[in-house]
Amino acid sequence: METEPSHIFDSIYLALIFLTDFNSGMLGSALIIILLLLFSGLLSGSEVAFFSLGKNERSLLKEEDTPSSANILSLLSTPRYLLSTILIANNVVNIALILVSDSLISNLVPSDGWGFANKNWDFVINGTITVGLVTFLLVLFGEVAPKVYANQNSLRIARFMSKAFLVLEKLFHPLNWLLVNSTQFVERRLTKINQSTVSQEDIASAIELTVKDNKYAKQDVDMLKGIIRFGNTSAAEIMKPRMKVIALSIESSFNDLVNIFKEESYSRIPIYGDDLDDIKGIIHAKDLLYHLGNSSQFNWHDLIRAPLITPAKRKIDDLFHDFKEKRIHMAIVVDEYGGTEGIVTLEDILEEIVGEIEDEFDTPENNSFNKIDEFTFDFEGGTSITEICKTLELRLDYFDDIRKGAETIAGLVLLINGSIPKVHTTVKCKDFQLITMIATERRIEKIRIVLQKKNNINLPSSVSENI
Repeated sequence: METEPSHIFDSIYLALIFLTDFNSGMLGSALIIILLLLFSGLLSGSEVAFFSLGKNERSLLKEEDTPSSANILSLLSTPRYLLSTILIANNVVNIALILVSDSLISNLVPSDGWGFANKNWDFVINGTITVGLVTFLLVLFGEVAPKVYANQNSLRIARFMSKAFLVLEKLFHPLNWLLVNSTQFVERRLTKINQSTVSQEDIASAIELTVKDNKYAKQDVDMLKGIIRFGNTSAAEIMKPRMKVIALSIESSFNDLVNIFKEESYSRIPIYGDDLDDIKGIIHAKDLLYHLGNSSQFNWHDLIRAPLITPAKRKIDDLFHDFKEKRIHMAIVVDEYGGTEGIVTLEDILEEIVGEIEDEFDTPENNSFNKIDEFTFDFEGGTSITEICKTLELRLDYFDDIRKGAETIAGLVLLINGSIPKVHTTVKCKDFQLITMIATERRIEKIRIVLQKKNNINLPSSVSENI
């Protein structure tokens, strides 16, 4: 059905009346709301734009060396103050938007209100309309749309807003300083609350209290204590040191390779190029079984597997995950210069939890210490300080204040003495005397640790004598 002309004229007439009543103050309020929405969108988009700039964008800004690039880098150098400036400005704009919107809606409401006898309902309805309208406008035009655009045009918006934020940062500096420092104070307090005040030694002592004279419970306790230490033990503390590593040159023959596996009874051996700092890979004994009959024609270099290289300071829990992920059992431990320090195997890591694992090829002579009497122990020079602490049941950090990076007992003696000591030289180390028993011009091979009997340190009665 067509619309009658009279109805159209009536509609136009009503619209003209509305526009006539819509005075300049209301029009100004509407324009202010639009401007405030624009500012809110710019501020919200700027937050995404500035904090989504990655290393590549920052490198590009440094290379450009333009005023806008310098402004952006200056703002990003103090990210807390930049974020505080954005949040303060955005909140000021949003509050102003609510106030202006409430004023505009109040002017649009008829003079007699909404017709309710109770005028409080007019206030509730006006507030509801204001909150609903402002929320819709802010979410759509002040948050979602600007942030989507800023995510795709971060550099453009950052350049456009950089000068304005420098001005705002100076304008809001007192409030920024108060907000940033208050936030940091709260963070520090929360960090202190969340930090555990229980040390590993406290946990170990608590575990000890659960055991009396039960042999099997004692084994369980040792395993639990090993789990506690697991995350704080580095590869350097459990590795087989470089001087004890059995490796083979890549220039060796196939017969030499077979012979070294026969002599050493290892299942894996590192292969090096020029020297031990040039590890080419690992070769497995089982890979040789299929080629023992055709040694003259077979190129054994094809069996070399890529090595896993790990830093000396890498924690063994992370290294354990590497072993599982790459499905290998040996890693080459290197120092900060890339030189080989030693090797670590999966067995070495597991022994930190379950204790010493001895197979059919291990002999009592392989043990790194002899107990002479209740107060005297002989250790090989290459024994790690961690192993000595565990053997003598000392705290693992017992020597930390004097070891200064030394990983072995020989390294500790060298550190204290200043040079390789002569045989029978005694150095004092905390509550112990360290006596050099066997030494060459290049290294210390055996050290005797003597505890002064008057000392109150409890040495383990469970350490058996190895003769």
